[in-house]
Amino acid sequence: MDMKEKLQLVKEKLEENSSMPDLNLEVNFFDENGNVLDEPYVLVKYYPTESDERDSKIVIPQTMLNEDVDNIVNYITFQIENFKAEIDSIEFGGE
Repeated sequence: MDMKEKLQLVKEKLEENSSMPDLNLEVNFFDENGNVLDEPYVLVKYYPTESDERDSKIVIPQTMLNEDVDNIVNYITFQIENFKAEIDSIEFGGE
């Protein structure tokens, strides 16, 4: 499987799993011509309250790109969870 196919699968899995109403994912792995970006990333938009939007750019490190699809998805998911927890901690004083 080449990098383009791998990242397409990652994108599909992320989109399948992103059903949280307070979260919006913009998966940016390809340029306008369909070529893999030098630094593929996911832009996460999180809405901790109705009037508040926070975002984070999760760049996939080159070393991670050598991993299998599930490991890449797990890496991104972990980064999203950490981002949400950090914002929630600031916003709501949680852990």
